[in-house]
Amino acid sequence: MKTISTIGFDADDTLWESEIFFSEVEKKFAQLIESYGVEGDIGQELYATEKKNLAKFGYGVKSFTISMVESAHHLTRGDLRSADTMQMVQWGKDLLEHPVRLLPNVKEVLTSLQDTYFVLVITKGDPLHQLQKFEDSGLAHLVEGIEILQEKDSAAYRTVLEKIAVMPEHFLMVGNSVRSDILPVVEIGSHVVHIPHETTWQHETEYGETVHDRTYPVLESIAGLPDFLNSLDSSELA
Repeated sequence: MKTISTIGFDADDTLWESEIFFSEVEKKFAQLIESYGVEGDIGQELYATEKKNLAKFGYGVKSFTISMVESAHHLTRGDLRSADTMQMVQWGKDLLEHPVRLLPNVKEVLTSLQDTYFVLVITKGDPLHQLQKFEDSGLAHLVEGIEILQEKDSAAYRTVLEKIAVMPEHFLMVGNSVRSDILPVVEIGSHVVHIPHETTWQHETEYGETVHDRTYPVLESIAGLPDFLNSLDSSELA
């Protein structure tokens, strides 16, 4: 008898594209700053500023845009032109207004699961923007709802499960980030499936050695999830 009753799906880069759009803006940012004669790893300078600002501004486009402007002033030693500042603001607005691009097979997979499992989207970031993307995605009728977290850590996952009255052993999380979707979920005793994305934000790939020696399932794409779930029995859950 299967023990999984509830499945959580990460949103960005699991259900729809996200990081590729940030990466495109980062390239434009680097080219702009290079036009000031700045040398060195501009991308890493930007990332260092983003990471520093997470505690104050959280995740998402707005935090990223503020970090771009701050990094640009630092890298150009205060010589940043106002027109270029406005260009960065516009890039941020473009990211906020970018149409949602679902990853392949997402709708089909969610449709196949909705009659068997309690399905949630569990994401993090700017609540307003994430909720807008969720509404624009056309997935709302295929899931029970969305939980938008400030941080994806073990405490946050426990809170979500308590809210929906699900024991950890009956929960499975599906996502592209080992840091956010896998390790904290394993820590609370739940199940996981990792579906890597070809483009992942650096912050999501930074995680130190953990006490978890357990392996976890990895799928090439979400298309393989229904067959994976059908193959499970209580002795095979990872």
